[in-house]
Amino acid sequence: MQQFSATDAALSGFRLVREHLKTVGVWAVLMTVASLIVSIGAIKLAGPQMAAMVDLGAEPGGDPAATFKAMEGMWPLFLFSVVYSLAIYSVLLTGLNRLVLRPQDSAGAYLRLGADEFRQAVVLILVNLIIFAVYLALVVVVALIGGLGAAIGGAPLGVGLGLLLGIAALCFLLVLAVRLSFAGALAFDTGKIDIRGSWDLTKGKFWPLLGAYVVSLILAIVVYLLLLVIIAVIGASLGGGISAMSAAFNPDMSSMSAFFTPAGIVRTLFSGLLSILVLLIVFAPAPTIYAQLRGRNVSDTFS
Repeated sequence: MQQFSATDAALSGFRLVREHLKTVGVWAVLMTVASLIVSIGAIKLAGPQMAAMVDLGAEPGGDPAATFKAMEGMWPLFLFSVVYSLAIYSVLLTGLNRLVLRPQDSAGAYLRLGADEFRQAVVLILVNLIIFAVYLALVVVVALIGGLGAAIGGAPLGVGLGLLLGIAALCFLLVLAVRLSFAGALAFDTGKIDIRGSWDLTKGKFWPLLGAYVVSLILAIVVYLLLLVIIAVIGASLGGGISAMSAAFNPDMSSMSAFFTPAGIVRTLFSGLLSILVLLIVFAPAPTIYAQLRGRNVSDTFS
């Protein structure tokens, strides 16, 4: 089994951007159009409800009854968001895997709609269901043991046990997420859905994998915040001042007119690029490390 460089993998998203500017540009344009459609759809479906939710969230000690009332009628938006997210990430993550693992297959800017994308969607569903199921099981275990500790030794013991077990549960979920991180690359590379294969392939490599993922996440946050500041400054310069800068970080989706302010238009135009850059930085390390572990010459991807 080959080894890999965690530092090299953490920076792989930046190299992909540098070496595939045309592809990144196409993805950004497509993502901008998709984001625009989604934003308009969200405003049309539940603009007033979203505004009410924001107002309730700003109030200290919000009223649960008012919150549930504001959520009435939002289920079409929730369903739409789930379907959209699954579809868009299945296509983009498959395109990313294709870019890293089959760099010569560049037709259509590496984007397709086919069996590979379908398998990626299934993997996304399965991995998230596994993590969610484990999360629910851990919540129940922590609650039961914490309650038992409180019954035996009083509230301090129950709180202490609950805190320790809660931290342990979060650590276990982190381990699970890292160990399953190759599932998408495996499905694309082998044409088979093999969740267990990711667990086996990452055995003994948790810490370097975690290091690569954490560094890439930190870099993505830095890029995200930097671009947000740039968007806010441009939006403010076009009109609106400080309020326009605030809108770049917290867009008003209560109505079309409130959303498409000068700052909102700038934010919308940059949204695709922002999303694609973050996606590449965060998700490129997994297929890159997978390729290295499989003995592929990853440098070919960046040539």
